[in-house]
Order: sequence, then C-alpha cells, then structure tokens
Amino acid sequence: MTNPAQATQEAASGASGNGAGAAVGALPNLVVIGAQKCGTSGLHYYLSLHPEISMSRPKELNFFIEERNWPRGVDWYRRHFDPAARVRGESSPNYTAYPQHEGVPERMHELVPDARLIYLVRDPLERIAAHWVHNYAKRRERGSLRETLTHPQTSYIERSRYAMQLERFLHLYDRDRVLVIEQDELRRERQATLRTVFEFVGVDPDFTHPRFEDERHQTARKMRSSRLSLRLEKASRSRGGKVLPSSLWLGLDTLLPLRRPIARPDVRGALRPDDLAVLREDAERLQELTGREFENWSIWR
Repeated sequence: MTNPAQATQEAASGASGNGAGAAVGALPNLVVIGAQKCGTSGLHYYLSLHPEISMSRPKELNFFIEERNWPRGVDWYRRHFDPAARVRGESSPNYTAYPQHEGVPERMHELVPDARLIYLVRDPLERIAAHWVHNYAKRRERGSLRETLTHPQTSYIERSRYAMQLERFLHLYDRDRVLVIEQDELRRERQATLRTVFEFVGVDPDFTHPRFEDERHQTARKMRSSRLSLRLEKASRSRGGKVLPSSLWLGLDTLLPLRRPIARPDVRGALRPDDLAVLREDAERLQELTGREFENWSIWR
C-alpha cells in the first residue's frame, strides 16, 4: 500500500505512485464538505445530472479521514474521478465532524489546494433533529434523547456548529473558494440555487433537467426498524440471502410489523442551556463569516 504522505507528494508532481508511470483517474476539484443531514445527497445527485460535472460513486468517499479511507492512498482516491470531466466532485459530510475526525482540512489542502468547497447548512436544531431521527431509525440511540445528544461519543452538537467547522477550512482555503448554501434554498429555490452552484464551479449555469424536481432522503419518511427488521436486513445482504428473490424480502417488509413512524424529537427541550448558548454563539459567528442573517432559524428564539 502506498504511504499516503508520499502518495500526496507524487500526486502533486503528476506521478501515480503505482510504478507504471501514468496517473490513474484524476483528483477532484470540487468537494461538498457537509453538513450531515443538510441536503448533501440531493446536491450530489443534482450535480451529477450536469453534463460537465462528474460526481463520485459512491457519494461519500471519506478519503481525508485518517480512521476511514486515508490509508488506502491517493491512487485509490483518484480512481473515483473521471479525468475527462471539467468538474470532478465528491460529497462527504464527515469532513465537517471535528473533533470526531481531526486533520481533514489539512490533508485536503495538501492534496487539492485549488479545489472549490461547498458547505450546506440548515437550522442547527433542525439538523440535530434529523440526525437523531436517522440514528434512531437504525436503533443507534444512547439512552434518552438528552443522553444521546450530549453523549461524549456522539457529534450531534458539534456538527451543528457550522462556523467552528467552516473556520477550520478557511484557515487554509480562500473565502472565495468556499460556497455556503442554506438547505431551504436548495429545496424552495432549486433552479436559482443550482445556477449559483454551477456558476461557482465554472460550468454552464443555464443547464436544467427534469429531475431537478426530484426530492431526496426526506427525514419525515424515516421509520424505526424493529430488531426483527434489522436481522432480516442483515440476512438479505448475506450470501444466502442474495440467492432469494428481492420480492421475497419486500413481501416480508410489507406483511410484518417491521417499522413504525418516528415522532419529531423535542431537541430544544432536551439540550442544556449551555448547549443552546454554544449553538447560538456559533450561529452568530456564521452570520459574520457569510454576511447572511439566517433569520428563520429557531436557534434565535
């Protein structure tokens, strides 16, 4: 396996590090850095529809995270991008999960210093609620709502500290290379917002597509899986389960009481006053960094 630090230097000089003398794939010039549960899946999808843009598959490469895919080396990363594309991008919300994942901006800037970054944000409390619903649906909670949100091994609050996360990138990337988008803009003013994004990354801003109307990953549709459901899902992915027709697994999902709706969590009531103060102070810093008001955010109330 190629040493990541050595591979970074080789990539910068145009070498692939594979001994063949020719680079494989390409490096990205666009990275959607988060935030989690702020519309990154939707944006990744809409970007992929543009003929001048090639987005990675899978969406989340998590390459610049030491504990995830950084040890795989630069050659592995390059293979996910089309060198013929004008814009090559990936979307990994875990890049803005400090301090859970450290050193991400530094690794990113060392390898792709000229990349453009996009950061999606939303009401901090709404983001926490969606994050909790996502994990609760998969039975990943850690006790009560308050215990889960404030548990030292979770990142609910830190991922909603957008200014803190963003400042770590702005220490290395010029402000004009970072675009901050509010999720509501992508939902309610999609064509205008995508035009802004296309202009930012340097492709035809007038491009449109019928699938821009598609909605992706709506939190309101999340259902909590029963333990039986989780066992069946695991079985369906096993070697033996893949032999059975998918219609069988879908039929079981329909006939058995495997999931139930999830009630909207009272995040404000669950957080401590100090936690709310931290989020409010961070939102004020985000206002200063972006020159925007975010006046509809519930954190101000």
